[in-house]
Amino acid sequence: MRIPSRADDVALRLGRRTVELTNLGKLFFPEAGYTKRDLLQYYADVSSALVPHLRDRAMVMKRYPNGIHGKCFFMKRTPPSHPEWLETCEISHKSAGRIAFPMVQDLASLLWVVNLGCI
Repeated sequence: MRIPSRADDVALRLGRRTVELTNLGKLFFPEAGYTKRDLLQYYADVSSALVPHLRDRAMVMKRYPNGIHGKCFFMKRTPPSHPEWLETCEISHKSAGRIAFPMVQDLASLLWVVNLGCI
């Protein structure tokens, strides 16, 4: 699977799922010249080895939306704008009630998380 090289935004069809990938030209690793597209392609390339270790687990996201030198933050809750096909896992927390964590079950959900800036 190849991430399209020409567009800055793309709707990628993976089986029955569509993943919206945005800002593909954004530099994530400026010194090396690697973009968000490069990062997504790397994760697509290693997904068959990685996804089995992530499957059926709640994902706490550490997001770097502006690359490795930008501010990062942790995010537990699945954003309201998530695709309807994304599986979540609800976990109770004393201070925050029930939190719906995203789950990386396949290539589509992995790319969705990486598109949010998760390195």
